[in-house]
Amino acid sequence: MKDREFPNGFVRILFNCNRILGHIESILSMIILWALIIVVVVFISCRFIFYISTPWADELARYFLIALGWFGASYASSVGDHLEIDLVGSIVNKHSKDPQKILAVIDRFAQVLVLAFLIFFTYIYTQFVSKIGTMGKMATAIPIPMTLPMSLVTIGCVLLILHTFCKILLPYEFWNDTDVEEKKPAEKGEKS
Repeated sequence: MKDREFPNGFVRILFNCNRILGHIESILSMIILWALIIVVVVFISCRFIFYISTPWADELARYFLIALGWFGASYASSVGDHLEIDLVGSIVNKHSKDPQKILAVIDRFAQVLVLAFLIFFTYIYTQFVSKIGTMGKMATAIPIPMTLPMSLVTIGCVLLILHTFCKILLPYEFWNDTDVEEKKPAEKGEKS
């Protein structure tokens, strides 16, 4: 890990909250992935070895896959691993005297657009889940309300909104840097 100095306490707290939330999401994603693997192995074993139909396993695997996708997306957002098209970056680097400032503004604008889309999508999707809940829809093979698996998307959206909001508030140099520790002040007698 490399040391990093934070410009103020707010940036340190925001950076650490984003990093801790990302760590929790990575652990949740690993747990969900292992649960998905176990359910799929049970499903395939029952179907092709024992010739027993297990519709609950198919449905549960689908829900785990949805959760894994959304929690994985929010984790990728926390560490800056989402796919980017850097065509604009290469053009700005070639034709600008100070490309870092221009790229910081462009990236921040892009994050604001992402945040607006996520808020809009979350609002529309939450209304949809609410309508499904009022209809009393149940899952096909597992006796749970459909609002439970559908709310996993809402949770993923909220996590993505939190990470995007953190990126907007954090200085640009802290966006994709997750392996840093706060620099400790030098003790008396130590040379820097």
